[in-house]
Amino acid sequence: MNISRYKNLLNQSALYGLSIFLMKGISLLMLPVYTHYLTPEDYGRLEVLVVFSNVVSIILGFGLVEALYRFVGLADGIEKKQRHAAECLFIAGIIAILSYAFFHFYSKDLALFLPGIITENELYLLGIALCVGGLINIPLAWLRITDRAGLFFCISMLKVVLQVTLTFYWLVNGWGITSILAAGAVSAVIVALILSVIQLKETKISFSLQQMSNILSYAGPIFIGGVATFTLSGMDRWLLADHFGATEIATYAIAIKFALVPTLLIQPFTLWWFPKRFSLLKEHNGKVLNAHFAVLGAIISVLICGVIGLLGPVLIQWLTPVSYHAAIGILPWLLLCTLLKMLADLLNLGCFVEKSSKVQMNINLVASGFGGLLLIILVPLFMIKGALAALIIANAIRMALFYYFSQRQVYLPYKLGYLFSAISAAFVVTCIGQIN
Repeated sequence: MNISRYKNLLNQSALYGLSIFLMKGISLLMLPVYTHYLTPEDYGRLEVLVVFSNVVSIILGFGLVEALYRFVGLADGIEKKQRHAAECLFIAGIIAILSYAFFHFYSKDLALFLPGIITENELYLLGIALCVGGLINIPLAWLRITDRAGLFFCISMLKVVLQVTLTFYWLVNGWGITSILAAGAVSAVIVALILSVIQLKETKISFSLQQMSNILSYAGPIFIGGVATFTLSGMDRWLLADHFGATEIATYAIAIKFALVPTLLIQPFTLWWFPKRFSLLKEHNGKVLNAHFAVLGAIISVLICGVIGLLGPVLIQWLTPVSYHAAIGILPWLLLCTLLKMLADLLNLGCFVEKSSKVQMNINLVASGFGGLLLIILVPLFMIKGALAALIIANAIRMALFYYFSQRQVYLPYKLGYLFSAISAAFVVTCIGQIN
């Protein structure tokens, strides 16, 4: 059985890997172009918008993808699975309509509260892409659940080609960061329409007050916890930009781009695994298999971080102007933050099996509370070093809490010996990467 699962993993992961790396890693692939056409000040302003989009995407996502995984994964029969998917798509559509109305009427007012000089037009274009995020993510999650990696790949490639082509064309014509935002908006709307039509043909739209109440009750705490994690995935740059200006975070932002590469490279595994782990838990020997694949993912995550720690400094030197090379010394610490987050996400199954998701919410609130407090204290005093210290401590707390409460709820027999060996190897190669 393990052999067939590994074969399924490899076949689908190849397509998922290309899809996600290109779709989410486009900013890294375009990095030489961005740093050529954008000044450090413009790149810093772009990073402020990226931080804003991170927190807003969590708000507008409302935990629906996680709810979809849970309710569809534990549902019996294709009809129930389709109905749950249809209900999630319906909620995503309502969110898209309401959020677009907000950005249409209030972008000018909202821009005044953002660090840096952000224009109404820039925020409006970003808002369009954010509004349709749920109409992209829910159908893509449905494709993953139904094992259609080929279709997932084709649609992802369409979005990438549209976005890269439009971005490059408008950058060459002097649009600055508006080119990136406009290309993102156009490609997001087109792909959202295509994906919504595909899912509607299969699941249609379903509305049930009782079931929607169940979905929202499950997704709500995830949403609250997700918003709280803004302190661990954006508040650092927000405070740095607010205290020291958008230009000062440009180098820090470059290091973040490389530190996020492991989350892209592990997604072929997680996109296959996360939708499967709930249904697998119900099978014979399900706990052992869950523990096995979770540790496998953790080992892969550690090794990926080690490779980026080794090669990242060289790539930063090759791909960016000298003014951005200070990112090399920041990279290992951000990679540690990334690794802690990845391990928490992989070793947390027990926190997600219950009908209530308050455990995840409380863990995220506690870790984010510590992180936010430390950021507020340390960033004004120590700038980037203070931000790094706060993020490492908060992510370590988050990982420890997820592991503890997950194991207490559903004990999984993890074999961690190989994981510790992988961590040691990653530490050594990362140190080698810092030697110039």
